[in-house]
Amino acid sequence: MSYGLMGLRREMESDAMKGLGDLAGQQRQAKRHEEAMEQAEKQQQMSTTATGAMAGAMAGAEMGSVGGPWGAVIGAGVGYLASEFF
Repeated sequence: MSYGLMGLRREMESDAMKGLGDLAGQQRQAKRHEEAMEQAEKQQQMSTTATGAMAGAMAGAEMGSVGGPWGAVIGAGVGYLASEFF
C-alpha cells in the first residue's frame, strides 16, 4: 500500500513541476511578445516623425518664408505628436 501512495506522490510532484515549467515558458513567451510590440510601436513613431519632417521640409521649401529646415523641424514635431495621439 505504501508503495502505491509513494508512486502517486511522485507522479503528483512530477505533474506539478511540469506545470510550473510550462507556466515559466508561457511567461517568457509573453515577455518576448510584449517587447516586440514595444519595438514595433517605437518604429512606427519614428516613421511617423520622419514622414512629418519630410512633409514639413517640402512645404517649407514651397512656401519659401519658413524655409526647408524649419519646416522639417515643425513637421517632425507634428509627426511626433500625431504618433502619440493616434
